[in-house]
Amino acid sequence: MPHYLLSWSFAAGRLFDITVRFLAPVDTPRLLLPAWRPGRYLLQNYAANVREWSAGGAAVWKDGKTSWRVDARPGQEVVFRYRFYAGVLDAGSSFLDEDEAYFNGSNLFMMVEGLRSAPHTLALGIPATWTIETQLPRESDGTFRARDYDHLIDSPVIAAERVTRHQFTEKGARFELVFRGDEGIETEAFVEPLRAVAREQAGLFGGTFPFDEYRFLFHVRDLWHGVEHEDSCSIIARRAALLGAVPGDEGFDRMLSISSHELFHAWNVKRIVPERFNPYDYWQESPTRLLWAMEGMTSYYGDLTLRRAGLWSVARYLQHLAAEIEILEHLPAQQHLSLAQASFDSWLSDPAQNHDAPNAFFSFYTKGEVVSLLLDLVIRRETGGRRSLDDVMRLLWEEYGRTGRGLEEDGVERIVARVANVGDFFLRYVDGTDPLPYAEVLSVAGVAFTAAPRQPGTACLGARVKPAGGALLVDRVVRGGAGMEGGLLPNDELLILDGNRLASAAALESALQGWKVGEKAELLVSRAGVAKRLTLTGREDSRPAITLRAEGRNELREAWLGSEE
Repeated sequence: MPHYLLSWSFAAGRLFDITVRFLAPVDTPRLLLPAWRPGRYLLQNYAANVREWSAGGAAVWKDGKTSWRVDARPGQEVVFRYRFYAGVLDAGSSFLDEDEAYFNGSNLFMMVEGLRSAPHTLALGIPATWTIETQLPRESDGTFRARDYDHLIDSPVIAAERVTRHQFTEKGARFELVFRGDEGIETEAFVEPLRAVAREQAGLFGGTFPFDEYRFLFHVRDLWHGVEHEDSCSIIARRAALLGAVPGDEGFDRMLSISSHELFHAWNVKRIVPERFNPYDYWQESPTRLLWAMEGMTSYYGDLTLRRAGLWSVARYLQHLAAEIEILEHLPAQQHLSLAQASFDSWLSDPAQNHDAPNAFFSFYTKGEVVSLLLDLVIRRETGGRRSLDDVMRLLWEEYGRTGRGLEEDGVERIVARVANVGDFFLRYVDGTDPLPYAEVLSVAGVAFTAAPRQPGTACLGARVKPAGGALLVDRVVRGGAGMEGGLLPNDELLILDGNRLASAAALESALQGWKVGEKAELLVSRAGVAKRLTLTGREDSRPAITLRAEGRNELREAWLGSEE
């Protein structure tokens, strides 16, 4: 049984000291550190943060990018020590300072090859006044016990002197809401809404939860980010959005949305798991075409839950869907990249490696949510309202989630076929690139769909800019837009547009006022320090303005979204 000890000697140095104690299962045992973590389908190479490894007097050497060997014989006790730099606080990373130790085991705990399925224990060397929050069960001696290595590294930990804690019980399960950095935030306001979310989601799956306890681990910082775990989730919430927020505010809604999304993952992806992830191969890419279902369906149900639980009105929910469609329909990649392929190729979507990512990829979260919406309504239409995507989720749960069986690559499509005949839906919209049939499908639920030019007749640059040291730089250029057609490139510095100095984003917006579709404009840029003059021809903003509106009484819509009467 491997035993892990995590401590530190100088918090400002942000180095965790980690000790792994075990009996060598084989000659020259091997230790491996994950290269990626579940929930983030991209190699992150955590081994880059490992420092100063040793094993007492035994020789240690690396035999791969993420693996180490120790000179030991079978049955011999090995005490392997190393340090890990923990300087990033987002939901999936690890962080250390004088006030807190936060870590994800997938970042920093090495696996002893051959002992993956054995129980693992974890001890923390922390100040006596600090408290520990984690989904791992605690033993009487203060250590934490994981049933195996996968459980250990799927269990994020907060250790700190001060946390704000709320709790509630719903359908026999206890929920803990744990907050860090929440000064000035009315955190108790989220308790009852999250209780309603939990109740609604359990109702979808027969009225029970797949756990006895669940923890929401919140950090209030400067961004939004969430990661799911078996019996908990880790969420970073944006402070500026939560200060003074009340129900109905954008920040309050965002907090509920991300929390609902992560909770739904307790069923979908943590227990309904693609066969490709069963078990996880943490050391190399594990491509699957199912990420749209794991993440997109979760996004769909995450926000649909808010409507069904009465936290959002029908109008608010349709407003959200319209915004998602607007984002999706602005992306050129839809024309050449299928949803299944975008899922499979998620490992190639890092902008640092794919220099045309804005035009080459789209989010399988966003399109997966929209396609899930359409699939739900098509099932309802084809069955006269008798069946829905809810039935698909319940079958997935019964046949895969409860049993632990891995979901085959065509598993979702086969389950859908048992619920309803959806024709060539998967061929066209999941495996193909056909335009999505918004108006046709939404109309069956009495929802009017309209798409209009954002600013008819007014030209758009077709590029996103960013300020940098007093300059205005091009961040990305949209394929088919005026900028790309005129030769504009990422990292060009914008100087003058038709005689107007471009010192800021506001100045650019002002200079673009009155530029009409088809008109010529002269743009002076600096490229690698050399001035270059470009001639642009005005093109319409490719971002559509989408409106969704519920019309009259509609039984199918009420079965889908509930009645507001």
